[in-house]
Amino acid sequence: MPMTEVQTEQSSPAVQRYPEREIGRAGDASMGTTLVVLGGVHGNERAGLIAGQRVLDQLHSDRYAHISGRLIVLAGNLAALNHEDPETRYIDHDLNRLCKREHFSEPASTSAEHEQMFELFGSLESIHASCKQAGQQMIVLDLHTTSAPSKPVVAFEDSLPARVHAMRMPCPKYLGIEEETNGLVIDAVTARLGCISYLVEGGQHDDPASIDVHEAAIWIALDTAGVVELSRHPKDHFAYMRSKSQDRGHVVYDVRHREPITSEDFRICAGVEAGTPVHARKTKIAMQAGKPVYSPIHGRIFLPNMQTHKRINDDGFFIVRRVSSGWVNLSAWLRSVGWVHKLIGIMPGVYHSEDSSLLVDADLACVLRRQVFHLFGYRLERHDGREGGTGIMRVVNGTKAFFKALFRGPIRGKDGKGPDPEDHRFWIVRRRKLDR
Repeated sequence: MPMTEVQTEQSSPAVQRYPEREIGRAGDASMGTTLVVLGGVHGNERAGLIAGQRVLDQLHSDRYAHISGRLIVLAGNLAALNHEDPETRYIDHDLNRLCKREHFSEPASTSAEHEQMFELFGSLESIHASCKQAGQQMIVLDLHTTSAPSKPVVAFEDSLPARVHAMRMPCPKYLGIEEETNGLVIDAVTARLGCISYLVEGGQHDDPASIDVHEAAIWIALDTAGVVELSRHPKDHFAYMRSKSQDRGHVVYDVRHREPITSEDFRICAGVEAGTPVHARKTKIAMQAGKPVYSPIHGRIFLPNMQTHKRINDDGFFIVRRVSSGWVNLSAWLRSVGWVHKLIGIMPGVYHSEDSSLLVDADLACVLRRQVFHLFGYRLERHDGREGGTGIMRVVNGTKAFFKALFRGPIRGKDGKGPDPEDHRFWIVRRRKLDR
């Protein structure tokens, strides 16, 4: 298939057009893993597509004539990418928040992004089918940029298979973003196709260095997947990524809070940047509807929204907390211990659902949210955002919730079995698909 012309560094983003979803491909599915690179899932984030074309150009050169697998580069939201306003992120809905199970049952004519979602996943499903036919694996790397100055980061659903790939990126790692931002493309890829999928935020939208970061990320992903050996490459992409990350590639964060935009006058306060430390009820982060927005918890700012055009329900900012390397290593071991999952399933206040998920009493779940569920590889499918307190109060609240559930006894639903899954007194958790 001929490669579609892609914007170069010198061309104007205002006139660039993407007539085809597939930018290009290199290699052979029968020879090994297929890495699918997505760029432009948001219309004002073109750096990933430019980087993808750079890598394709090099793979088509004689130096990389022998590729042990395949690279395919796809454009995400063509409707937004081809809009006359280059600042357009999406037309009707954020494509990277739309990919929920219920939206796949709606007609493509519902919105511009519904149409894009179905077309994009049609392409992904076709590629996945060719991989299965060849008996090979497919991995998806989704490339994004940010509205505020930021260092590169990698975010992923924290399954053990995904860790193998995401942890090799020499930049900070972010866990749990899919729990706070339902409808991510990478989340739907894993849920629908069973593929490892992760994303890299490469830096600010219009920073030329973001293209270089994405190029390095693609090469590292190809090397990790066994498609291309970076030892044959003249550039040290690992060193470059480490330098852009200021040698913080070993740091892991957990996404703890998402602040939605509820008013179009939302703005981040001066001095608040990506990585800024914040303190519960003390740090003023933003102004919204004429009122200050204070941090609800301790942590650091992640992805502060400084887009030119802000819309209701967009992400205002996130707050993250650092996770120790000991916690990460312990969680990897515990997830492989079968009796641990049996023990969680018989705890007071925990009920099995027919779809293999667990319903957990909300008073107990908010305490166990990070320290237990994430440790053992469970993700929150539904929650009300509550925190279980900090320090000694978390222990007190957890103890009270445990004994309340113990002495209350089992809760029965209308069918005389477990509680109704629609009962919002319960959170829903489930083991991560790739760990099951």
